[in-house]
Amino acid sequence: MKAHNLIILLSLIFSININCSGKEAHTNLPANNINVEKERASDSFTFIIPLHYNNKEYSIQLLCKKDSVYTNVSSITSNLPLPKEFYTILQDNFNSSTGLINTDYESAYENYKNLKFKRTDFVEYEKKYVREFSSKLLYIFDVDQDGYEDILLLDLQNSMRDNDVYVMFKGGKNGISLEESFFDKAAFYGWDKTGKYLITGMSDAGERKLYKNQVVGGKLKRVDQCTEYAVSDKFCW
Repeated sequence: MKAHNLIILLSLIFSININCSGKEAHTNLPANNINVEKERASDSFTFIIPLHYNNKEYSIQLLCKKDSVYTNVSSITSNLPLPKEFYTILQDNFNSSTGLINTDYESAYENYKNLKFKRTDFVEYEKKYVREFSSKLLYIFDVDQDGYEDILLLDLQNSMRDNDVYVMFKGGKNGISLEESFFDKAAFYGWDKTGKYLITGMSDAGERKLYKNQVVGGKLKRVDQCTEYAVSDKFCW
């Protein structure tokens, strides 16, 4: 009888060990067998545009929110004191151009996530020759050579195809201010080869009227003009 009881007891112990081992094995399944839900993009994100201005580090912060399936730049702030006109133009730029930010929110979020939520390619700090000029959102340098850096901001609302209009924000000892009518509604195409003269003008399918300008008293002064034609390979300056 004792032997019978011993056999029953050993059977119970063996059964318990198998059940416990089974449970432990179940809780340690390989990770690739577990269905993990794909990370969902948050309904808002902020990306920054780093700025180097007068040898100091600043940034512009843009808050993007999901509006249905679209991307809405809902607010723009900066730790560099800027005139209200600057924010208005910049906001209009993002509202009117799908090239600046993806209109599809999911794509915009993934794109900026891959960029670590920074856009350094929006800003240029060097003078570009008119033949090598590629429009940037911002140009930062001392345009009038008064010792203070200025900012040229692309104004897409007033631009046309092949005619990128910029707005001048002048730097000075009292801060940054809007320099109204600096380009007099003309497009900005870069500099001549010397880097001393700004090239402006207007272009259409047939010709491009160009003006060579120097800065005198904070204003553009035209010193030469030239016309390039689509049917000719002759270029000005």
